[in-house]
Amino acid sequence: MLLKIETEITGNFLIEKDIKIKHHPFDIDIRFDLENEKYYISLCKKVIDYSSYLPKTKIRKDKIESIEFPSEDFLIEQIKILQHIESFGSIDKNISSIKWNKCSIEWIPESDKEKNDLSIKKYERNLNYDSEPKTITKDWIFNTIIHRKRLDHLALPFSFLKEGINFYHKFQYQQSFIHSYLMLEGFFGNREFKNEKMKSEFRKSQILIKSINTTIQYLENIKGKHFEWFIFICKKYNKQPDKNGVIHFLVELRGNLSHFSLDKPEKYKNPFKDKDFESLAFIAMTICMYSSIELRLEPFRKKKLYS
Repeated sequence: MLLKIETEITGNFLIEKDIKIKHHPFDIDIRFDLENEKYYISLCKKVIDYSSYLPKTKIRKDKIESIEFPSEDFLIEQIKILQHIESFGSIDKNISSIKWNKCSIEWIPESDKEKNDLSIKKYERNLNYDSEPKTITKDWIFNTIIHRKRLDHLALPFSFLKEGINFYHKFQYQQSFIHSYLMLEGFFGNREFKNEKMKSEFRKSQILIKSINTTIQYLENIKGKHFEWFIFICKKYNKQPDKNGVIHFLVELRGNLSHFSLDKPEKYKNPFKDKDFESLAFIAMTICMYSSIELRLEPFRKKKLYS
């Protein structure tokens, strides 16, 4: 059975006609699709023991009731090759991206038996967000504009949260976290940038502490992977899962993700390991969202929380 993965490659480049090379055990192909005018790169190899990697379908009354997709651990080597080409190609050949987190997976049978073993020949490894769209209303536009002068000071720092949200939806979790953190740093850091001084300033902010506590309560209510990661990271830093634990790991991880080391690439910023920082990005973004609500209310309060 042959396993082929293919994904889009973007950038400002051209290709030689029919780029096909062999690099054992892979056949690597870069092509231009005339129909949609896009470039694609594919890797294909022979797989002997393939049964555990195939999608499984459950049939009931001659209809597919459910589909179980396997773990994608069998794609690790292919993904690493694509990441390698992307990194060097960005420097040498104006490659912007190889969409290795969004590729098609195709099983190509070489015999009748292999053909019979296939219930699904091709599928997409495609991460996406299916959140419900929000409606822009006349009232929202009116209220946003009418209070602009009293809230104009929030537009620039809120733009960092906007970037954080956009990066999150692109699965660029490290960048998402950094931009959410910049909003918190701007509002609550009081121009301090050293870790311990930053933690001290964060602990002084009533709005930030309130937003952190609300986020912790939200995580406890929804449970799931983000709550589990929250408990894990606090234990890792020998901190209680409370406001002080959150402040500690936010500041420490911001420091780590501002650096890179060949000796410990897993500890510092690593574009190939974005998935490891999903929960960090989610928690920081949630704190920013709750903070943004408090900051918008602040000009209308008699007793101020923020100074």
